[in-house]
Amino acid sequence: MSSASSEVDKVRKQSFESDSDVKPKPEKERNGDADVIYVGTLARHVRIVKVFSMSTSVAGICLQPFLYTKLSALPVILAVAVGGFASFFIYLTPVLLHLVSKRYVTQMTLDPVSRQYTAITYTFFLRKHVHRFTVDDVTVPNVPGLFTSIRVRGVPLFIDRDLFTDRRHFVELFKYTDPLEWEILSEGLTADNDRDLDKPTKKL
Repeated sequence: MSSASSEVDKVRKQSFESDSDVKPKPEKERNGDADVIYVGTLARHVRIVKVFSMSTSVAGICLQPFLYTKLSALPVILAVAVGGFASFFIYLTPVLLHLVSKRYVTQMTLDPVSRQYTAITYTFFLRKHVHRFTVDDVTVPNVPGLFTSIRVRGVPLFIDRDLFTDRRHFVELFKYTDPLEWEILSEGLTADNDRDLDKPTKKL
């Protein structure tokens, strides 16, 4: 009799453990993973160009002693021209490429719980720079600048609006859900001009 009761208790214990295993997870744990909403198609090309530029710059720096010995045998004007041209590609090209590529967003994710965006860009040495922000931190310039789609706390970022996985994320991020604010230019308008604007136009 005791063995039968122990078997019943064992079965009840197993059923309780199985029920606890299938217990639904909390909402935050189930939706904790961020969703990828944007992938930049030029990320691989940007990385290749920057690696090539930095490699040529390092090679040029290593060859500078050899170049200086060769330039010393040339006329002064020609040596200055050749040295300036070489220095431009050695030093300035990586800097110019970084000024452009540092704004390019390679990937963007969205946390469905906190509604926090995470945008990834490249640093000068091709390390990932993470920008975390919300919609309230985003400002859309009236006139987009060079390689600037939005600004996150004043930092310009370039985003291709056609690469979003869902159009709704683009609409929300670029503030198309906000009401339009019309700016009326009143500079140079006098009272007579205001009355003229109220008059109907004559048909020819």
